[in-house]
Amino acid sequence: MSKRILVVGGTGMLGKPVAEKLFTSGFEVTVLSTNVEKARENLTESIAVEYGDVTDLESLKKPIEGQDYVYINLNAKITPELYDSIEIGGCDKIAKVSKEMGIKRIGYISGASSHGEKKGIIYLDSKVEAENRIINSGVPYTIFRASWFYESLPKFIQQGKAIILGDQPVEFSWLAASDFAQQVTTAFSSDEAADKCLYNGGPQKMTMTEALMRFCKVCYPDLSPEKMSFGMAKMISNLPGMNALAPAIPFFEYFSTNFEDIDLSEADRILGKNSTTVDEWSRMYREKMN
Repeated sequence: MSKRILVVGGTGMLGKPVAEKLFTSGFEVTVLSTNVEKARENLTESIAVEYGDVTDLESLKKPIEGQDYVYINLNAKITPELYDSIEIGGCDKIAKVSKEMGIKRIGYISGASSHGEKKGIIYLDSKVEAENRIINSGVPYTIFRASWFYESLPKFIQQGKAIILGDQPVEFSWLAASDFAQQVTTAFSSDEAADKCLYNGGPQKMTMTEALMRFCKVCYPDLSPEKMSFGMAKMISNLPGMNALAPAIPFFEYFSTNFEDIDLSEADRILGKNSTTVDEWSRMYREKMN
């Protein structure tokens, strides 16, 4: 019998690989979207799409009803005013409806820096609070506390330059979305993954500068990472057309001083190790570009 799963946020950089991997692994996948037509254009036709808005509890009942599992991948786009309504409120509403509908398990992608502890920064604290809403809902859960994804590296290329905000001396356990998608898929087939918070990372620990340098070497050989100080970034963010830079500054300030102290061993044991290196991922990205 096919296992039915609703993927909330299944068309983006991290959600789409999960939805597709679940589908190719035998799950009956439905993606929740506020724009059904656009979502259908972005997904294989064998993946169903249902309308739903995580800020509207009633709209979630129909798509969640009849599912076995729910996987949540929300994106507040580092916009502070959206974290309460999207990340926290969305998870809370999904968890409440899931409890009502008898969902067997909720999966949620959080962040490796959370450790389940609030630290006074909205980007992190909203993830922690969202975790809490799911954990306390009474529905079995698997929380995926993932490190930085290689898929974010192309976003560092701005206006023909490879830009790093701040010194960024911290090493992260970078991973590929495709590897993570396999771990998520395995988790929904594993009873041992239930009611756990698992840390997800890749085979190499690197700073942002190191990861970007290796990415550029393969995909943008004429570029080398350039550091922009936070002070300069704040000045530039006040210029016309550059206001989108402002919310990214405190985000990167946080990661520049908070070391990633995580243990991947439990996730590796239950879900399998992630093996894709930054060089391998960069070569695959280059092939897609060409």
